Amino acid sequence: MSEHVDAALFVYVPETEHLCRQLLENPFQVTVSPLSLAAFLEQPKEFLANSDHVVFSGSLEDFKRIIRLATRYGFSLGLIPMAGQKRLAVCYDIPDKPAAAIDLALQRDGQLVDLIFCNDEILLFKATIGRMPLLDESSDVGLLTLIRQAFKKIIGLRLLKFTFKTGEGTRIKTAACGCMIIQRHKHSLASRLIAHDSSLADGMISLIVSAPFSITDYVKFLFQARRKRENNRQLPSTIGYIKTAQIDIETEQDLAVTLDEHQVTQSPLHCTTLSQAIRLNVGEALREKEKRAQVVKETIKTKNLPTGKEVSRATRKNIPFFAYASEERFRELFSSLRTDAKITPAYLVLILLSTMLATIGLYLSSSSVVIGAMLLAPLMAPIVALAMALLRKDTQMARNSMGTIAVGIILALFASSLISKLFPYKPITPEMIARLNPSLLDLAVALIAGIAGAYTKSFKEIMQSLAGVAIAVALVPPLAVAGIGLGRGDIYFFAQAFLLFTTNLIGITLAAAFTFRALGYSAVVGSKRGLAFVATIMVLISVPLYISYQQIVYISDFEQNWRHERFLVNDKYLIVQKADVVHYRNKEVLTMDIQAREPLNRNDLNLLKQKVQTNFSKDLVIRARIFYIP
Repeated sequence: MSEHVDAALFVYVPETEHLCRQLLENPFQVTVSPLSLAAFLEQPKEFLANSDHVVFSGSLEDFKRIIRLATRYGFSLGLIPMAGQKRLAVCYDIPDKPAAAIDLALQRDGQLVDLIFCNDEILLFKATIGRMPLLDESSDVGLLTLIRQAFKKIIGLRLLKFTFKTGEGTRIKTAACGCMIIQRHKHSLASRLIAHDSSLADGMISLIVSAPFSITDYVKFLFQARRKRENNRQLPSTIGYIKTAQIDIETEQDLAVTLDEHQVTQSPLHCTTLSQAIRLNVGEALREKEKRAQVVKETIKTKNLPTGKEVSRATRKNIPFFAYASEERFRELFSSLRTDAKITPAYLVLILLSTMLATIGLYLSSSSVVIGAMLLAPLMAPIVALAMALLRKDTQMARNSMGTIAVGIILALFASSLISKLFPYKPITPEMIARLNPSLLDLAVALIAGIAGAYTKSFKEIMQSLAGVAIAVALVPPLAVAGIGLGRGDIYFFAQAFLLFTTNLIGITLAAAFTFRALGYSAVVGSKRGLAFVATIMVLISVPLYISYQQIVYISDFEQNWRHERFLVNDKYLIVQKADVVHYRNKEVLTMDIQAREPLNRNDLNLLKQKVQTNFSKDLVIRARIFYIP
């Protein structure tokens, strides 16, 4: 059971005078002397002669005046929040009910609490410089509300130049849209970021700095902050964090500083900590948390903030919708892509092996062998490198990647055509036919694969997914089919398969370039002519792809309508159980499963072909399997 003080002063304002009776009649046998704030401020030393504990209920500004007196005269404090001071109650874990709040306010041995002074002004909750949209919002705000408010408040957001100097002399020059000092500011998105590192009496100032490179970065950060758990120590990608006993904040131009919701000063801002300055009665849960608090040292986590040349570049204008990337921040990725763009012995070997494997798999009509060839194929890497080169107008990387792709194509065509020449028996398998009629659906696959390829290349933790992208887009098998067409001397065979490969190449390049743009690897599209040329080719190849897609739709409808179709041939009923149509050259190849009760002779089959041919405008090749039923 908590002990209470023997005597206390109750300092009130006119709005809280009604609490005097409850305090005078308290059940804890505490002698309470009510006193108006005005009277106490006139002669505090005289009134404190009979009691070293003060219970206060009044406005936030008046509370700060009482705190200043507490630092001078050393009395302990109990607090009874007024109606509408929910934030104050939550921050110090004070009960909502007046009787429980009075009980806590009259207890002995309060918690030692630090005080933060900003330009000699007392800070209780938070201080903000610049714009920190939505960081003050409740962490319990609904997702749709957060999104709606986000787009209202972050348009026109700019990064400004800031200089921070810590208590140990570290100087940090950066750019940010704003910064926030957090003392006791619970249940907001900002406080959630450093909840694991907050304390009432650690002698430190906690500062978060927000530096989004784009609107998309800021929205992403808000989602991260909303999902962040208290024990998660990882900072979102746009946030810096400084914890120090003293900090000086300078800005390129003077900015207003808002302390505890009131604009009371401006930058430059000098902030200091008065460690364990007062003793304040706080809730039991908060006291227990403070018992577990550990001694901390100065902490600086600013790797997410712009530095060097980035500072000048970031502060020129409003933050863009998409982020930008610099060589400094993404050196490793750009270095990797430049390596991918070059011809290496490993690349040449893998091109030959994957093409040979794909060609044999196509002849065997083995999906597993073809998939193995897709995994071996190295063509995806230089195509993604080409996308980045076009985006950033890196001429050397563009030349290297185009040369690497061209060499890969030539080697693949040569290897597959040579193998087809060596095969005495040259069947056209379903695996080959499947790559002879590219459509808009194949272009859609290429675009999605390009997005996935650029995305997985950008993040180390998901690089293993690149294998799945290679399987999905299948770059080498179409080249192998095109090479088989060359070996057969069949131009149609070559053209259709090479059209599929070109579709993949163009789709991946465009999609990867714009994905890299969305991820912030270039502030603008560098080689607009190059990407326009690629886009023009895509438009041109979309024409035959659209025609092919329309044909697929027609064939699909035909196959659907022909299921369970009945034919009367020489008084014999034939039921079509399955009908598959494949277009090859100027012919249609129709594969059917037919059910019949009586044996069919050649005359019956010829008559069936004549009846079926009436549904087709082109020459028809029928492959039928007859199933006799009792």
